Amino acid sequence: MVRMAMPEIVGLLDALGFRGGCTVEAMVATRNADGSQNAAPMGVTRTGSDLLEIKPYRSSATYRNLSERGEACVNLTDNPCLFLVTAFKREDLRGFKRPQIDEDLSLGSADASVFVEVLSSGEVSRDRGRFPCRALSIEVRRRLPRAFSRGRAEAIEAVVHATRIEAYMRLGRRGDAEKPYKRFNECKGVVEGVSSPDSAEASVMEALEALISRWMKALR
Repeated sequence: MVRMAMPEIVGLLDALGFRGGCTVEAMVATRNADGSQNAAPMGVTRTGSDLLEIKPYRSSATYRNLSERGEACVNLTDNPCLFLVTAFKREDLRGFKRPQIDEDLSLGSADASVFVEVLSSGEVSRDRGRFPCRALSIEVRRRLPRAFSRGRAEAIEAVVHATRIEAYMRLGRRGDAEKPYKRFNECKGVVEGVSSPDSAEASVMEALEALISRWMKALR
């Protein structure tokens, strides 16, 4: 990886949609202790001209890897299938292909990859860590703009809510799962209204419904 000049980094972060103080959803790839790669959907916040902040849960592989390795790649995509398969790695999601993570931690299927180094570590709360990072290099693969799709956006949002539903269900806190479940159903309504039945986002919603149903039955 060749480090890029700061003005070029800043310009590309601006062009890719990173805004100061705003959080974007991305696929954060890190390296495990055994050298293998791990990818997980995660919010990433721009906190300075060339600075990004990642706040993973302390129980996650991303937290451990950032603490031990100090490197990551922030991969940008609006493909809800990638968010699904990386959010629920332990699930048998037939029909969905897991992404190939390259040795440099980039996803070839991502629209762009931002390579970062961890500057320090801290805590947001008892459950979440904070890792300020500096962008070192950016690779852009898709140059043409893509029409905004509410369906794709809401399918990704549904994956985020489903991760919270799963966490509460595993803890037996069904009441706490009601709010994200309500938001999940709102996302479902949007996808059904604007996306075709054979779209990727419709397939993601179908898979999520099956997972949530299984989690709920397990608590009965």
